[in-house]
Amino acid sequence: MTGNWLYDPAVGGVLVRAHRPASSGAMTCVVSDVVWTDVLQLLRWADAALRAGPALLPGIAWRTAAAAAALLRRMPGLCAELGVDWPGPARDPERAWIPARELVRAAAGRLSARLRETGRTTSLPDLAGDVDALGAAAIALLAERADWSAVR
Repeated sequence: MTGNWLYDPAVGGVLVRAHRPASSGAMTCVVSDVVWTDVLQLLRWADAALRAGPALLPGIAWRTAAAAAALLRRMPGLCAELGVDWPGPARDPERAWIPARELVRAAAGRLSARLRETGRTTSLPDLAGDVDALGAAAIALLAERADWSAVR
């Protein structure tokens, strides 16, 4: 998932703008830019979470989850702007047996692939499923590190 492209503003801008639908109006381009800019930011937080040491991991995982939640909160309104029905994000099957870092890596990898795949249209509900999965994986990172000794 990672590479210099993730933090290069010129490349990020090109990838964000490449998702603008052909022959669309200004409003559609603005919505597209908002969504993909937020996805790029979310991928940067996920990358930071995967690289973080023990002292920084809780804060970065929390920010990753919060960024995912913020984008998901905006999705119904963005769908309404585009005239698209909002059924809610598609749910991933439960993967409780997979370590949280692997869940983050997999969800971020799917989002990264969507961002870099510029020739295909991605529906907002489909994208929201990957955003939701990344947020859940970030929360799983926090849960793995929690002190559960007081819970009995």
